[in-house]
Amino acid sequence: MVSTRNMVEASLLAGLAAALFLAARFLPVAGIAFSFLCPAPLVVLGLRHSIRFATLGLIAATAIVLMLSGPTGAAFFFLGFGVLGVGLGVLAGRCSRGVDVILYGILVSLGSKILLMVAAKALTGVDPFSMDPKEITEVVDRIFAFYGTFGASSDALSQAREQVMAALRLLPTIFPTILIMASALDCYLSYVVSAAVVRRTGGDMPSLPSFSEWRFPKSVLGALVVSLLLPFLGQDTEWGLFATKIAINLKMCIHVVFLLQGVSLLWFFLRRWSWKAPFGAIIIVMVVFIPLFSTVAVMAGAGDMWFDVRNRVGRGSA
Repeated sequence: MVSTRNMVEASLLAGLAAALFLAARFLPVAGIAFSFLCPAPLVVLGLRHSIRFATLGLIAATAIVLMLSGPTGAAFFFLGFGVLGVGLGVLAGRCSRGVDVILYGILVSLGSKILLMVAAKALTGVDPFSMDPKEITEVVDRIFAFYGTFGASSDALSQAREQVMAALRLLPTIFPTILIMASALDCYLSYVVSAAVVRRTGGDMPSLPSFSEWRFPKSVLGALVVSLLLPFLGQDTEWGLFATKIAINLKMCIHVVFLLQGVSLLWFFLRRWSWKAPFGAIIIVMVVFIPLFSTVAVMAGAGDMWFDVRNRVGRGSA
């Protein structure tokens, strides 16, 4: 028997989630902040109630969005925010470790994004899985023609255009990596923001390790070996081309993992050396965005994954 209090709470949470989504969609600047807060009521809904009750609340919130924003907005709310929010809440109530919630949450986020793209194609007729080369070329030409009006040299513009076109031609190949990274980032940010909201309201969610303690399993090194071997299987065949695409995406994902572990290792030492947070944050940004430094961080991350540098030097004050 569902109590009246639970029904009222679920209704309020569903209405709040719908209101935050609509605010995020229709308010130009403040909408960004609302989009980060949007999953939080749904996380609370999934955390405090059964899956069945949380699902009914999500359906009610989606119905509100449907009435006020149409089918496209409702699909985006349900698959872009709703499924992940309720899923994180349910997982947080069943898992004892925050890391487990994030790992399963990434799968939920990835699945919902794939369904969202399928729904977008059905509703709008636009296929997000493919890009029209002719349209892309026209857009790039217009952009560089605009820059040409400011007096930029034709040689420099031509070189830049070729680099942009090469990157755009690679996009369909690395689309799975982009989708996985977007799902991971979306899941992590949703969890961090929602956990802060839940704790502010007197609730609790499994905590995540501090960034200086982030470590990935050594099995990632095995995946790297696999990514290096895949291109040699069935070269110049359909399977060979498919294996090469898998290898490219696997290498990119591993590169990001190594970079994260390398930056985490750097943050460990910055804390150990008692660097102030603002200065440490500036250094981290430089490492991530300057290619030479990021390459060093990737190698450091791979080394830490194999040798466990943090345990070797001792935890100390970190």
